[in-house]
Amino acid sequence: MIDLVDAVVELAVLAVNRADDASIFPEIDRILGHVAQFDISVVFSYPPSGRPEVLHDGLKEISLPNAMGDYLAGGYLLDAVYVACKQDLPDGLYRLSALAPDAFFESEYFLSPLVHPCISMESGSLVEEIAFCARAPDETILVYSLMRSRGGVVFSEQEFAGLLSFAPLINAIMMRQWLRHVKLEASKQEGVEFSRETLNVSFRNFERERLSPREQDVVALLLRGHSSLSAAKNLGITEGTVKIHRKNIYSKLDISSQSMLFSHFIKSMIRN
Repeated sequence: MIDLVDAVVELAVLAVNRADDASIFPEIDRILGHVAQFDISVVFSYPPSGRPEVLHDGLKEISLPNAMGDYLAGGYLLDAVYVACKQDLPDGLYRLSALAPDAFFESEYFLSPLVHPCISMESGSLVEEIAFCARAPDETILVYSLMRSRGGVVFSEQEFAGLLSFAPLINAIMMRQWLRHVKLEASKQEGVEFSRETLNVSFRNFERERLSPREQDVVALLLRGHSSLSAAKNLGITEGTVKIHRKNIYSKLDISSQSMLFSHFIKSMIRN
């Protein structure tokens, strides 16, 4: 490991000389890796309207072929980091565990290699994700995630503190890269709005001929990663009532597990 001060200086020099260089992120990965080892990384920009963009793909081809496409098409709306950032999260470095609902890490979204681009079918789910988060002037959300795969250990407090030292520089570089990307992609904007409201509409339209509004509310909370107890608190009902709703939902949709519910919802959201 190199000295933390030396690493910060190296990143500062890199930021001055190459902030507009599209190939800067692999170099940032290298520098940060000297402070805290990680297996994969990715940088996303989430505009207030339109699809997210991948500014850096350091996932090393671990994903299933369609996972990134499904994530960008709407799966990201269930991503706990994205959801937290949409709720006016201050710029900084965060552990996913500090942002996610109580049952998020047992949720089908977090465990699924079918729609989560950072999940490998071979290695299983991640042991930890931490993310640098920043907000651009136009409310675009910028996220630089560093991840350790299963079999490793979580980032120690010392490692986290060391990486936190880079947050102002990382966020400034993300902003410059976002500006560069916006200029390059200005002519390619699709004009399709994806937002938190998009997800709410997807939940409200999901099987509306078969599910009651309250059952749709339960589906929304469960798929966002809330436990039955947390969902009950959010809805102002008892945990037992949530479990009854879940049983009725499964019966109406002819499914038997939350993984089947998740798959059914994702297919519906992407199709529509």
